[in-house]
Amino acid sequence: MVRTEFEQKEQTFVICVEETDRLWPEESQRCGQEVICYDHVEPMQWRHLNVFNKECVIVSALPRGKRKGDGAIYRVTPPWEGRSKHFTKEFEAFALTLAREMPVKKAGEILGETDQRMWRMLHAHVAAARERADWSEVVWVGADEMNRRKGHNYVTVFADLVEKRVLFGVEGKGAEVWASFAGELQGHNGNPGDHAGGHRHEPGLHPGRERQPGQRGHRV
Repeated sequence: MVRTEFEQKEQTFVICVEETDRLWPEESQRCGQEVICYDHVEPMQWRHLNVFNKECVIVSALPRGKRKGDGAIYRVTPPWEGRSKHFTKEFEAFALTLAREMPVKKAGEILGETDQRMWRMLHAHVAAARERADWSEVVWVGADEMNRRKGHNYVTVFADLVEKRVLFGVEGKGAEVWASFAGELQGHNGNPGDHAGGHRHEPGLHPGRERQPGQRGHRV
């Protein structure tokens, strides 16, 4: 950090940050080859947690590194940057906490941020969490078909009935959505098996016969 300013007109604290010489040995070690400073991008800013009830941002002209081995040029990722690239990690943690307790629009109003930025952040975290998801222990699945608007536009949601968590949502209904879910299940270390709703099917996971009253789950 080189300086901190308070912009009276915007009522915003500004933290100005520049890299030090220690950055390049660290980048070289991370990349497995020597990295040197190539140039700097235009100054960027990230929304940080408020200070004394005033907005706070971090501003930095990030360096771009050049790998000597393959000549690749890339923008260095700062340690404070969140997944949405407009917020710091700390700000995103607070924003996600609010988003769990209220609609995203309301959370954005409290934070003074737009819906677009809030949803972009949320989608980035959901995508990262889905990539890490492990469904190897999923054995009992429930599916619910919902008509999201007039005209029979269906959405089918699959849930893990044991852990009580939503696994997958897809537009449509019927056999094709079960095929989509089977692909997702395999992609997250799951095993579709060959049983569904107590009836044997070949091959893989398929919906069972017409669901009977009280029969809401499918074995995988």
